[in-house]
Amino acid sequence: MTKKFNLLLDRFLINITNWVIANKYRIVGFIALVIFTISFSFLPYLNLVFTNSLVLFLIISLFFIIFRISWKIIIYISIILLIMSFVLTITGFTPMATVLGDFTYGFLIIVALEYFLTI
Repeated sequence: MTKKFNLLLDRFLINITNWVIANKYRIVGFIALVIFTISFSFLPYLNLVFTNSLVLFLIISLFFIIFRISWKIIIYISIILLIMSFVLTITGFTPMATVLGDFTYGFLIIVALEYFLTI
């Protein structure tokens, strides 16, 4: 049993290593943009516009765009967020449900842009 687990773990680590090597420039660019976005949100008067939820949305959107996540996967994520928003609305956590609804709306706009740009 442990030999099979070790073999599976070795294959998994090899796949991750190959992915990191293939996408090293995207990873570095993504980290640089995340640092820039977070530091941009600490500037005076701009931190009034770039709230924490907007910065998080921008970072997730950058991840989708830089790593070219399929629009089908983004739709699945949006449906999960919509269900979570529905549950949070029923339980009374309306502010959190509003943030998740905003994320869903933004992700669906990204899906529409990706879909229509590939046609």
